[in-house]
This record gives sequence, structure tokens and C-alpha cells, in this order.
Amino acid sequence: MSGRNKDQKPLFTIPANLDRHDFVQFALFNTFRLKKRWKSPLIFFCIMAAFAAVCFAVRKTHDQAVLLGTVLLSVGLVLPAAWFLMFLSSVRAEAKKHGLSKTKAQYFTLLSRDSFKVIRDKDEAAFSWADLYMAYRVKGCIYLYVNADRAYLLPDCEDSDAAWDLICSRLPEEKKKDLR
Repeated sequence: MSGRNKDQKPLFTIPANLDRHDFVQFALFNTFRLKKRWKSPLIFFCIMAAFAAVCFAVRKTHDQAVLLGTVLLSVGLVLPAAWFLMFLSSVRAEAKKHGLSKTKAQYFTLLSRDSFKVIRDKDEAAFSWADLYMAYRVKGCIYLYVNADRAYLLPDCEDSDAAWDLICSRLPEEKKKDLR
């Protein structure tokens, strides 16, 4: 990035005042909506339900078919549910570990015409709009993905609409999605 871009005055400075709810919402979005990790548990359930249906279909000719079908169906329901609950528990524990609070900004995002910068404590990372992987606007937040696995969250504030308009003006259509 050129020296001119580094010194360019930001149009918006957005503090990332995130709480546990924001963190959980982002984790759910990233895991289930974006990465579609709901598919494996659903496929597992469908397979177990199909085996259970076969057992229920042959219940008149096989003595223990209903018991086996019930066990298969239960396993098909319980294991995905347990996986989901473990996921939620780990995300909540991670949020608690980071001590997230709406009263304290975890980092600041500075948006300018040519780039955006993220400042956390004494660390600073600058990104040009051309290098941005994807931007999503969801209810209550904007997610700026710098790659497929890393995103910065911009919670709603009084400048959110103008900030989103700036982001949209700097990105091609395929790199931005308003999902509100």
C-alpha cells in the first residue's frame, strides 16, 4: 500500500464493541450459513432414518426390528443434536474467555476510500478494498472477510448505513451481500 493510502484520513471509525451474543451470531453464520456445516449432521440423520424405516418396514417378520429401528432413529437424532450443543457450548466458552463486552471495544476499524485498517491495542493491519475476500451485512453487523477463514466484525452504529454504502461502492457485486 502506498504512503498516501496509509496517511489517508478515515471516513469512518467503527469500534468493535462485541458481546457474547454478537460472537455466537457470527459463529453460527460462519459455520452454518457460510461454510454449510449443517449438511453432515443432516446426511447422518437421513441415513439413520432410512435404516430405521427399513427396520420398521420389516417389523412383522423380524422380532427385534422395532427396537433396532428405534435405536437407529434415536442415534440419528441424538448425535447431531449433541454435536450442535457442543458447538454452541464451545463458542460461548470462547466468547467468555475473550471477555467480550459492549462497553469495551475489542478493536477499531477505520474505513477510507482506498482501504480499511484494523487497530487492536498496538497491532495494526491494513487491507485494500481490492484484496477483500467478501463483505456480508446481516442484522446488527457487517462482516468483512479478508480471507475465507478470517473476518472482522463491524457492529451496527450510527454510521453503519453510510459505511455499508462505502463498502458497496468499493467492491464488485460478487463480493458483497446484504442478508438483512
